Amino acid sequence: MNYGFYADVFFLTNFYLDFLAVYAVGEVLQQKRRLPRAALCCALSSLAGCVLFLTLSDYDLYVLCIHFIVNPVMTVCCFFPAGKKIYVKAYLLMYFLVLLLGGSMEWLYQTVLGGRYYELCLVLSAVPVWVFLSILRRKRKNVHRIYPAVISHRGRTVSLLALYDTGNTLYDPYLKEPVHIIAGGVFASLGGKEAFAVRFIPFSSVGCGQGMLEAFTVERLTVGEDDERIVFAPAVLAAAEDALFENRPYRMILHGSISEKMPLTAAKRAPFGTACSSNE
Repeated sequence: MNYGFYADVFFLTNFYLDFLAVYAVGEVLQQKRRLPRAALCCALSSLAGCVLFLTLSDYDLYVLCIHFIVNPVMTVCCFFPAGKKIYVKAYLLMYFLVLLLGGSMEWLYQTVLGGRYYELCLVLSAVPVWVFLSILRRKRKNVHRIYPAVISHRGRTVSLLALYDTGNTLYDPYLKEPVHIIAGGVFASLGGKEAFAVRFIPFSSVGCGQGMLEAFTVERLTVGEDDERIVFAPAVLAAAEDALFENRPYRMILHGSISEKMPLTAAKRAPFGTACSSNE
């Protein structure tokens, strides 16, 4: 039996499934979205698949090249820079999603629609993924909330928006106190290293691996407004790179234990340009 090979269908199908898998995995692992780069990587990966399929006479060799060369390289390029664990998780999740999407598409095409409407089957196969991502986003909104906060230290005051994140479980190993993370620019507005006795504390996070943060103690941290507020006096903060807060309305990540102190009601998000202000 002879089979016809349509390079355009092969390319577009692989590109569509790969890009959808990359987008979904990036959402699940909470990696920074780089959609133009992801689209380019998926296109090059699909093109490489076409070339290998047409040039390699040994199908087993083709499968090995796709699984152990093309797809791993595409994963690294899509999520770079990231930790080794992120690459492994992304690789495995992408394979699971591609197999799920491909199987769903074939089932719809062959069984439900009797070998017709191939393009419609491609679109419909993505519906469960979009439903899952919608549920995931809604759940995260209930966990990640933003509040107004004020940092006060030796006559300096910085007002900013802070994200309550249950994933922040960092404690100061010396003082045994919870650590709230701020952007490096906020640390500089408070006086930087000249104003504080800085100490280094280890941290570990998804996507960033392990490292050290510059921690320091401020006189006062107030979170919330009016009756629903909490005051830390003193409070332990740690400065992180500004890139962590890039394109975000908040400039601080609160410790997860803050929920035990008081009931908090999320504040309305301020525009990016008004997320932080300081008075000396």
